[in-house]
Amino acid sequence: MTGSLSPATAVGYISTVVIGLILFDRWLIYITLIPATLLLLITGYLSLKQYIPYAPVFNIAALKPSPAQHNFWVGSMVFFSVPILIGFFGLFEILLSQWREREYEIKRLSQLDFLTNLLNRRSINEALNTLQHDHTPQSYAIILLDVDHFKHINDQYGHHTGDQVLIAIAECLRQHSRQQDKIGRFGGEEFIVLLPQTSLRAARQVAERYRLALETLIISPSKHLHIQVSASFGVASCNEAEDSSQILTQADQALYLAKACGRNQVKSYAGDIQQFAHH
Repeated sequence: MTGSLSPATAVGYISTVVIGLILFDRWLIYITLIPATLLLLITGYLSLKQYIPYAPVFNIAALKPSPAQHNFWVGSMVFFSVPILIGFFGLFEILLSQWREREYEIKRLSQLDFLTNLLNRRSINEALNTLQHDHTPQSYAIILLDVDHFKHINDQYGHHTGDQVLIAIAECLRQHSRQQDKIGRFGGEEFIVLLPQTSLRAARQVAERYRLALETLIISPSKHLHIQVSASFGVASCNEAEDSSQILTQADQALYLAKACGRNQVKSYAGDIQQFAHH
């Protein structure tokens, strides 16, 4: 086939439509595609009726019995088709890479807290369930911490300053954590740290390190405003819990005890809660 019925025409036509549907609104492509297709059909019909010459570049009679047997026809088809194909696949690869990057970014953002860039509650729960159902059981612990008197900061300085405080606390926790630890914002001014391969004793030491770091942290939302914070910590270990829900409950109970005992301290479920219960 030659002229408007040639492979080069088909390649260009299909490539243009596909790329157009990807880059532009489909209705714009349809509006353009319909008259272009009609024009192609009309010229084909007029050529068939010999009202206009068909493929004037070629000597149709000389291309018989098959155009594919003639070097000029093959060369011209390659000349027109190959650049279109290279451009099509190159652009398609760029678009595909951008789609993958955007998909990865959307997935990443769906796992993070929008303010602190820590893991959000859903992501922490998923990580906790993964550890709980791991086929190679390992000891792990969690730390729940709540910023002391955070409502007072919001009421006195405003919510924007409160947000700056939460961001600074999140960064402080990041700086004092191991690479394998998972840090998340659990809600409001409450944070959670998931510590894989960590005993209760080691988790208490980590919590104390966090506590000291926050106690000495000076947050400066503005040039003339300097805020100091503290936090209360509750620690629990998987060794004392049957499932992820129970270990969260135990850590929350330990956190409540830390607040009840004066705040700015670390309490654990195993030991402190039991000792408190005996009293």
